[in-house]
Amino acid sequence: MNYKLDITNHYATMIHFDEMIGLNNFIRIPAITENLSSLYEINLENIAINLYTDEPFYNIILKKNPHNFIKNYEDPVVLLKKAKLIIKNPKCAQILMVNEKDYFHSWRTQFLKNDLAIVCYANSLTFQDTMVYVRVIFSGSIELLFNEENMILHTAGYDVFINQDQIRALNEEMHQKIQYKKINIEDLKFNNKKSHLWNRNYFAQYFSQEEKFDYRCIAIKDYDGTDE
Repeated sequence: MNYKLDITNHYATMIHFDEMIGLNNFIRIPAITENLSSLYEINLENIAINLYTDEPFYNIILKKNPHNFIKNYEDPVVLLKKAKLIIKNPKCAQILMVNEKDYFHSWRTQFLKNDLAIVCYANSLTFQDTMVYVRVIFSGSIELLFNEENMILHTAGYDVFINQDQIRALNEEMHQKIQYKKINIEDLKFNNKKSHLWNRNYFAQYFSQEEKFDYRCIAIKDYDGTDE
């Protein structure tokens, strides 16, 4: 059973990039190319999501499969072993990878008032001992895609349903998977452009958080990239 959820208005409060139970989460960003495509796809592994019963996503899942295990829980948090984010109509993106040093890459930064911005960050699915941060500014939507077989109950209320043995096994599985690839981060074609938008004070000049839509970041004025 496959699910596709439009999470444009709930991204900031739905996805857990700060995991509190010792489980490592992972992302893989698209290959660095000269131009951005019309879709920016980010692969996620071991990422937890909130499925609040008063939000539409809970009911969307149960409408498609009334027997899904979430039916037994109120406000469950679900671990997705594999998932994908699809960000439509990206205007620009900035990448920071932290290994033994910081690696930066930025496409030309231009956006308009009311464009949206998100940040994804987690361990790299490609490079050992590397954190990846990517900010995407876009004017389209965000879709979350996943398969039911990759759903695991994470928590419900104060009850944690993943024990420490499972956490260690999941972390070790990912460690071995990445170590096997043995890809050198120096092989990526970084342009070493550090966007000013990584500076929180600078970012706050151009974006605010909308409380109405769970604190998503929306551009409050145009930006032509002249001082980037």
